[in-house]
Amino acid sequence: MRKKIIELIEGRPDLPPLPEVLLGLQKLMNDPDCEVEDVYRLLKTDPVLSGHIITLANSALFGSGKETTRNLEDAVVRLGMQQVIDLVYALELPRTFRKSKAFDQVEFWKHSLAVAFISRSLAKKVLSDPDDWEASFLAGLMHDVGILVLDNIIPEEYFKFLTLKDLSSTDQSLEELEKDHFKIDHSEAGAMFMAKWWAISDKVNSASLTHHKPGSAQGKTVNLDQLVSTANRIANHYGITHPVMTAFEDPPEEGYLDNLGISQEDLDIVIDTTKIGLLAAETIFRSN
Repeated sequence: MRKKIIELIEGRPDLPPLPEVLLGLQKLMNDPDCEVEDVYRLLKTDPVLSGHIITLANSALFGSGKETTRNLEDAVVRLGMQQVIDLVYALELPRTFRKSKAFDQVEFWKHSLAVAFISRSLAKKVLSDPDDWEASFLAGLMHDVGILVLDNIIPEEYFKFLTLKDLSSTDQSLEELEKDHFKIDHSEAGAMFMAKWWAISDKVNSASLTHHKPGSAQGKTVNLDQLVSTANRIANHYGITHPVMTAFEDPPEEGYLDNLGISQEDLDIVIDTTKIGLLAAETIFRSN
């Protein structure tokens, strides 16, 4: 089955390209002469997306307690290019993949968005490389995209895998079950797909590939891969899980707060902000 899945990923049947608006934003971001007005002109061509951008720009995930944003141009100016791209990815990717028969895709994207926000919130406190700061949100948002890849390229087989097995009672992790059944897991499938077909940074691909590996370690410098791995465990620990879960317990590493150099109070603020912000995001996701 592994060979078939890799061939399907290489051939990309039924797998979506990145939306045109994201390709356009990436092109603008790579243009040293790009101005805010260029970004505004691109985004305003989609009234629905523009409205959703304003809504999320005012949410706890992107608002940061600042003044209310009332129009698209204000949102672009206040957020800046990187956060605009992050926000549009968060809005567009849930509309890109077809809806799954096997699980609630809205809950899937809520978990992904939570990991993205936690990763970004911790990145500037923990990571020293500005490139890692910029990649942290997308790395968190896309860490589980391989689940959608498998659900799209082998829909019948993956549906049976998820529904015929009693996943909620097994003490094996999802990736272990996938490897046993398909000889490949969603981490590898997602990273392989993004590297082949999407113009995503290697940092994002690497975080997707390694997000089930150990996170922060005591006395060692934390890198982006480990941060996303820990952010994923934190989200699950605080009940912001995706709908494809087993009974396997994978809590954050012992002493992870000390390893990250943050306090429980700081983390509580991040978690509360995440949960509040997800309320606005869920409304948008369910309207798609």
